Amino acid sequence: MRVNRKLIIISTIITVLSFISAFWLNFYCVSSSKDFWVNVLIGILGGAALTIVTSTVSYNHERQICLEKFSYDTRQLLSFLNKYQENMTVDQKIQFYLEYADLDKTSWDMDYGSFDFVFEKICGSRKYIYYSIYKPILDFNVAVSNHVWQFRWYLDGSGKNERVINDFLNELQNYLIEKETQELPTQIDERGKVISTCKYSYTKPKLTANINQELSGRYYDLMYGRKVRKMEENNGHPKNAQP
Repeated sequence: MRVNRKLIIISTIITVLSFISAFWLNFYCVSSSKDFWVNVLIGILGGAALTIVTSTVSYNHERQICLEKFSYDTRQLLSFLNKYQENMTVDQKIQFYLEYADLDKTSWDMDYGSFDFVFEKICGSRKYIYYSIYKPILDFNVAVSNHVWQFRWYLDGSGKNERVINDFLNELQNYLIEKETQELPTQIDERGKVISTCKYSYTKPKLTANINQELSGRYYDLMYGRKVRKMEENNGHPKNAQP
């Protein structure tokens, strides 16, 4: 993306300068050689315009590939995180985090690093991806890596501190799930007024749910466009379906 983006910008500048120069020479300059230089500038303008077209096509193709690859690699990480269960034992939770820490995330990092949008200063697409998708997962990755050695020491018996380990596990769990309390009516009078309620607590995914929502929302629009999403929704194809 970066190479094609630079080609588009440089070619656009050359096209504009060539057009302005040719226009000035043709209408305002009095010189016997102006026709020669006008033809030269028109030739440069045509070549630069052709480069803009080819670079734009290549940029759009590469842009979609990069967005799709980042989406795929992100969903791979989320698929693993979805395996987490609150009722796991301490050892199972520790093993889960260690396995996640051992996952190769190089490709996922490189996917984000490859983003270089032409209209970034106007649309802020890369900034959006960073704060809405990349950074939340990166923060969790850093939090897990900060406790890897304590988890390993706990499993091999060299650092078995139950209280500290439980604090670490609760810290990481807060990234993955959240608890909510809801009231339900238990009795209603003849007027339909609630006279008694009961409260119940439940847990739901946090990190994976938030990221999936972004991948199926604005990010999907960025990847394929809103028209494609609306067409798929009208045809009954779920936009978050994966092959």
